[in-house]
Amino acid sequence: MSSTGATIDFRSVRKTYGKFVALESFSMHVKRGEFMTLLGASGSGKTTALNALAGFTEIDSGEILIDGVPITRLPTEKRDIGMVFQSYSLFPHRNVIRNISFPLEMRGVPRAEARRRSEKALQMVRLDALANRMPHELSGGQKQRVAFARAVVFEPRVLLMDEPLGALDLKLRETLQLEIKDYQRQIGCTVIYVTHDQGEALTLSDRLAVMDKGQVLQIGPPEELYDKPQSRFVAEFVGANNILKVEGAEPGSVMLEGLGRVSGHVAHLIAASFASIRPELIQIRREASGAHRATLAEAVFFGNSVRYVLRAADGKEISAIEPRRPGQDVLPLGTPISFDLDVADLVALKG
Repeated sequence: MSSTGATIDFRSVRKTYGKFVALESFSMHVKRGEFMTLLGASGSGKTTALNALAGFTEIDSGEILIDGVPITRLPTEKRDIGMVFQSYSLFPHRNVIRNISFPLEMRGVPRAEARRRSEKALQMVRLDALANRMPHELSGGQKQRVAFARAVVFEPRVLLMDEPLGALDLKLRETLQLEIKDYQRQIGCTVIYVTHDQGEALTLSDRLAVMDKGQVLQIGPPEELYDKPQSRFVAEFVGANNILKVEGAEPGSVMLEGLGRVSGHVAHLIAASFASIRPELIQIRREASGAHRATLAEAVFFGNSVRYVLRAADGKEISAIEPRRPGQDVLPLGTPISFDLDVADLVALKG
């Protein structure tokens, strides 16, 4: 397949439903061929932005452009956009190959050419042996692969995906995440992907945008949002995190909830309201040699690691992840332990 991606621009887009503001001054640039994920809770505006781009939702103000061309008033069928939904939306009376060929038929592609292109799309998703199956004869994963092939068979410049894996079990979701990324590389189209699943967003995205109340709070590569969240909301939403209130600061040291007074290179924390640190950066000591004392309040065994919840002297609970070696015991609840951390790993957050 030979699709090439397009740039996408949202410029100060606003959309309301009565008194509810779904999008407010929503602006975002998506690069050509980029896999961009919109991540946020229900009601954050993710799907509204997707539907506005697709032409399913009329915006109140602002502008949407594809390759620099305004498409805000362009009919949906003329926007050259493919879309994959969570519900698959396959035609129950059409077999697999005819489901895939439907967009080509609607565009007047000759039957023989439509068949050839549909077979090629089916080969890409490795379902060519199921061309004559009916949708009710397919598994959930197979249905989603057919939906993907149908969305890209006409070689759109832009592909929109609205929580396409949400109805699948965990193991199948993980498999299809890797396949979707591989398909996108083969096709070269620009993808905007909507999800509330943090792991999915971190796995798939070239960049991701965290949304809340119709606006983008932070946008960047997954590792940037994970390592350097700019606000408490992003720190809490992207992966597990410990949020510690900054209770006092002076040159060379800060007072942190759960840690007490911390000294060293703390200049970046002086003006912060909160600091965050990832659980995997907390170093548990199985003896009282660490800088901070705590009591073990919870332990969750994951096989290759154990997630501990440590209750500090002031009552603050701090999560820590300890890699596990074969034969290593899980610590019993109530065990007095200690822990260390590197002050440089503390990230300053806005409120």
